[in-house]
Amino acid sequence: VAGGQAELEARRILEHRAGIDWAQVITSPQKKIPAGQLAQIEDDVKQRIAGKPLSRIFGESEFWGLPFIVTQDTLDPRPDTETIIERALEIYKDNSPETILDLGTGTGCIIIALLHEFPNARGVAVDRSFAALEIAQQNARRNGCEGRISLVCGSWADSINAAFDLVVSNPPYISNQIIPGLAPEVRDHDPILALDGGDDGMQAYKNIFLQLKNILKPGAKALFEIGYDQENSVLRLAEESGFCETTPIRDIAGQPRVVEISRGDK
Repeated sequence: VAGGQAELEARRILEHRAGIDWAQVITSPQKKIPAGQLAQIEDDVKQRIAGKPLSRIFGESEFWGLPFIVTQDTLDPRPDTETIIERALEIYKDNSPETILDLGTGTGCIIIALLHEFPNARGVAVDRSFAALEIAQQNARRNGCEGRISLVCGSWADSINAAFDLVVSNPPYISNQIIPGLAPEVRDHDPILALDGGDDGMQAYKNIFLQLKNILKPGAKALFEIGYDQENSVLRLAEESGFCETTPIRDIAGQPRVVEISRGDK
């Protein structure tokens, strides 16, 4: 980690482990930190220098302003993924989806953030990893929506026999050919199941799009996160799967980040 980012992360470690904020450090530089906390801080710094992300060191991360437990079984929530939440709020600014389906939920960050924003909605979260679902359940409880979410262990929509107002997913979309070259923070700490999109990075979309018409209500929407170079490929696949109403959504940096698919009929 370089420059200002390194300093920022060092501050976060100090604040997190010593229970003080940076203003206290500046105003009371002589304040002593207990030996136990100091040892923990030194260990955190060593782990971060070795390439372990802070979220993995602390065992938690933030997404959409909400706290989430993160483990080796879950993808680390990324700020880019908040583009899905932003777009959902634009789509449903005048009403609310009653039912939401999240495919490949991981920590549950997407559907929990949506349930936080749509307090009358109910959700179903699917993941093939039972360990990830246990974390999603803890995160739902932590964020006050456990009673409005059902957890299903399965592969994509194989176990789903209902249709929804909104379907969301951040599927694995990285080609297995380039995973070895990813940054160590990702390659060595995110679960491979959450990264590996097959030889072309498109396998998850191919599986989901085959099932999509069965799980979308008439007039419903689906929002899928995509890789920076996958816009045309995913849009073409959606069209080949019978979806003519598709819209690419860009993130705050102007990169294509989400593909919106409409069922079309009413």
